Amino acid sequence: MEAPKLKLNTGRQIPAIGFGTGTSFFNRGDDVQAVILSAYKAGFRSYDGATIYGTEEGLGRGLAGLGEDRTNLYITTKTPDWAWTQESIEEEVRKSLERLQLDYLDLVLLHTPAPRVSLFERLKVDPSKHFIPDAMNEKEMDDARLQAWIGLQNCVAKGLVRDIGVSNFTANHLKKLLANNAAHTVPAVNQVEFNPYLVDTPLYNYCKEKNILVQAFAPLGNGKDLLADPTLNNIAKTHEKTVGQIALRWAWQLGIATVTKTEKAERMKENLDYFDFNLSDDEMKDISDLNKDERRFGDPARFP
Repeated sequence: MEAPKLKLNTGRQIPAIGFGTGTSFFNRGDDVQAVILSAYKAGFRSYDGATIYGTEEGLGRGLAGLGEDRTNLYITTKTPDWAWTQESIEEEVRKSLERLQLDYLDLVLLHTPAPRVSLFERLKVDPSKHFIPDAMNEKEMDDARLQAWIGLQNCVAKGLVRDIGVSNFTANHLKKLLANNAAHTVPAVNQVEFNPYLVDTPLYNYCKEKNILVQAFAPLGNGKDLLADPTLNNIAKTHEKTVGQIALRWAWQLGIATVTKTEKAERMKENLDYFDFNLSDDEMKDISDLNKDERRFGDPARFP
């Protein structure tokens, strides 16, 4: 079963749900390669990667092994925390294309509104070899984000990328970026942590106003507490669905795309099986009211 699609502000479309290759897949490219066929057979056509995941080569091998027409696949990657100039953005996009064995990317996102220096040691990156702006210097970061964004716009102009967007950006980050005339392309997507325990209504409303698609990572929270939630379990019983399917359906009815990650073939199929029922307005409200502002991946608002 393939997922339906959501329309982007460029007129192109993105599948409602993507298969993620990050978090627990970090630096496990061979394992990513091994599960791509199962994900494809389950119905996934959208695959979400990032340079810092260390899995692009594995994803590329897995996709090449499918033998599927490129136009039937939707591939996303994200720029690394050490690319903040126009030149370095294009260089990293070209490296991603090479690792993924692709001629173009459907979507590339600026992965973060500021460099997460704590990741550099884990990723064995030498910051002295890159221009790394001061993450807590507002003026420096405003300029760095603009230069990186212009770099992505250049990648679109050169045919390397179809659509561009951001990840982990707050409404404030977006407002400051779009205040620049040089940022002539409105992001197509803002991929952020979003689920029934983290309902960022101001950001959701701003993105809706600007016609920026919200795409949720961690749509099932930590995969434990949220799945045990009594309200969600009661709604799941009503519809004879799993709690995960209820959370994904809630996002879909809000017009939010999602990215999920699992290594189990049965869970892959389950994660695609939520398009055959509807949540009532009361159920949607009850789910949204579960919000606890509970974040697993840090608050991007810490960056000015």
